[in-house]
Amino acid sequence: MKLFYTPNSPYARIARVSIIELNLSNQIETQKVIVRDPNSNLLNYNPTGKVPTLATDDGFILSETRIICVYLNHLNPEIKLVADISNSFLQQLEGMTGGFIDGIAVWVRELRRPHSEQSPGVIEFERSRALRILDYFEKISDKLDQTPKLAHITLVSALGLEIRLPDLQWRQKYPKLAHWYDEFSKRPSIQATRPES
Repeated sequence: MKLFYTPNSPYARIARVSIIELNLSNQIETQKVIVRDPNSNLLNYNPTGKVPTLATDDGFILSETRIICVYLNHLNPEIKLVADISNSFLQQLEGMTGGFIDGIAVWVRELRRPHSEQSPGVIEFERSRALRILDYFEKISDKLDQTPKLAHITLVSALGLEIRLPDLQWRQKYPKLAHWYDEFSKRPSIQATRPES
């Protein structure tokens, strides 16, 4: 089994952290690839060229982070990483963190474009959305624990994009969330998957 990733993809980071937390590192090879390269080995497996991509031993190609994490959790069901229908709060949190990371990713991509091609409207929309969701996370921060769950891993991966998005500046305004983030970030799985500078 093989997981294709790039070191700076927050989505691939979620899958990589999940592999570690589910104790699957010995079963799954990770292969670093370059995206947007017409000669990338990734395209031999996944024509979308997206990371993460998981090539399973059954010959299936899985893409999209949550689909991959559900599959990984199936390989070690003793650890409950992905929320099931019995836990409405974690399901809600998975949805919120998924929307948060998607918006942050759009914001980062927009700022990477040449300045003359950037859309101020898109940047402002995603900035406003991010701050609104951060307000929510700060309010519920007492419900966030240090248990490795898909929602927590997604939230840490999104907040970790602060190194590439200086405009986010979330730490001072959201001290309880910052404390939770700093504690969760001490996990070996988070340390091992830190984005490259």
